[in-house]
Formats: sequence, C-alpha cells, structure tokens
Amino acid sequence: MLTSGIALHSLTHHSVTHTQSITMKKLLYSSLLALLAMPLLHAEDDNDLWESKGPHVRIKRNDHDGTHVVFKRTPDDAKLVKTTKDNNGTIRMTAVYYRNDKGFLTAGRIFDGTGHKMYRVRYGYDKKTGLLVAEDMFDARVKFERFDANGKRKEMPVRRIYYFYDAQGNQSKAISLVAKKGQSAEEAFGDKNYVEEKFDPKNATRPDNNPFDQEKKKKR
Repeated sequence: MLTSGIALHSLTHHSVTHTQSITMKKLLYSSLLALLAMPLLHAEDDNDLWESKGPHVRIKRNDHDGTHVVFKRTPDDAKLVKTTKDNNGTIRMTAVYYRNDKGFLTAGRIFDGTGHKMYRVRYGYDKKTGLLVAEDMFDARVKFERFDANGKRKEMPVRRIYYFYDAQGNQSKAISLVAKKGQSAEEAFGDKNYVEEKFDPKNATRPDNNPFDQEKKKKR
C-alpha cells in the first residue's frame, strides 16, 4: 500500500568536510570541463559546484555551454523551486517540489520556459518501511483517463516509476513504465498496456541533487 504522508530520505553520505579550502574550490572550478567528460561525477564534487547566494538560494553554472541552474527554497523548507536557464538567462524549465512537515517530497509541478504547466508528479511511499516506492507523472495539458471496474473515469499517469530495495533497505533498481503510443486513452492506459522503458536515473523527477539537503549531510 502507498501513502504520500510517509517518506524516507535516500540521500548518500558525503566525505567532503565543511572546512574545505578555497584553493580546492578554485581547483574544482578550473577542472569543470574535465569532470563533465567523466561518465560519473562524485556527489561531493558536484556539491562543491553550487554557489551560495544567501541562506535560501544556490546556483550551479555549466562553464561548458553557459547554462545554469537556480535552486530556491522557502524559509520553512516546504517548497523547492529548481529553474534551468540557458546561456542568455532565458528560462527553459522550472520544477516546483512540495514537502510535508517531515521534509519529505509529496508532489511536484513541472513548467516549460513560458510558465505553462506540463506535468504533475505524485510520490508514493510504503506504509511500513517509509521508503519511496512509486513516482507517477501526469500530463497537465491533456488528461488521460480510463474507466475503472465501477465504470468511473480514472486519470492515469503517462509514466510510472517503481523503486525496489534490497534486504538492507538500499535502493537496488527502478523500473520505468510508459503508456503505449498510437492508441486510444482506454487502450493505452489499461492496467496491462504499459511498456517498460530503459530507466535513466537522471530522468527521474526528484531533486536528488538538492544542494540544501547535501549541505545538511556535510554538517553532520
């Protein structure tokens, strides 16, 4: 069973200390192009690329193409806003995340560069373990529906992501399912009409690179 009222952070621990020197930071900035070429970027290095603009704003710049990401949070930490801009400062995408009083994600909204809402995201958690087990994305522009067993219309997500864990509670894998294309809504969104796609964690709609949460981990 799923609930949106219980959650558990799955953020990784970082080995970089809070007292890292300015010299090391400059070295990381000068090495940005080389880091971008690497298949994987260590979380502690990625975290150091965030620039602090006060207690509620962080910015990360990409020296390779001039794009940058602005991360803002409300003072109560209940709302996070991630804005992606191009090298001219034009907004390309905005993602807004909402968290409950325990600080866990409950919902998300994704907007295009003009401010039009594209998707709604819903997060589901296991009632017993509190682990995130599902992430559903709904199209905010066109509502996809099907009839349930009672003959009532039910909105269905355009993509579902299911998360799985090992015996120690570590996330072991994730499966992404999307509706088949070229079908009617009733055909496409039936229980057995989802097809599995290759899951790329970078396409998940969670702010896993939330710099504020990463900073909390470093201070522990």
